[in-house]
Amino acid sequence: MGRPPSRRSRLTAVYVFVQLAERPDFRGEPPEHEPFVDSLVERQLVLLGGSLGSDAAAYVLRCDSLAAARAVVAEDPLVSSGAMTATVTAWDLVGVDLRLVEPDLVVGS
Repeated sequence: MGRPPSRRSRLTAVYVFVQLAERPDFRGEPPEHEPFVDSLVERQLVLLGGSLGSDAAAYVLRCDSLAAARAVVAEDPLVSSGAMTATVTAWDLVGVDLRLVEPDLVVGS
């Protein structure tokens, strides 16, 4: 008898950690970001996200591929405007304990 497949081998999606960092050379007002985030929620692409202080942010995407995630990040108005740079990293997510997520943070349920 073989071993049952691991959780990771059953995954059909790619999880991607996106870290945004302010570009110090950017001049001007950064574009609105909330409508973009709302669109990620509507498209069921974002697992979580938030600010990392006043000059950085991060979010985790769930996409079909790393290339698809990069395309989503390219749509981010903070990135496309040049206000922020994005580092996109595939994340070998091993688990999520939803019992630890505060109910007020859950959207789309």
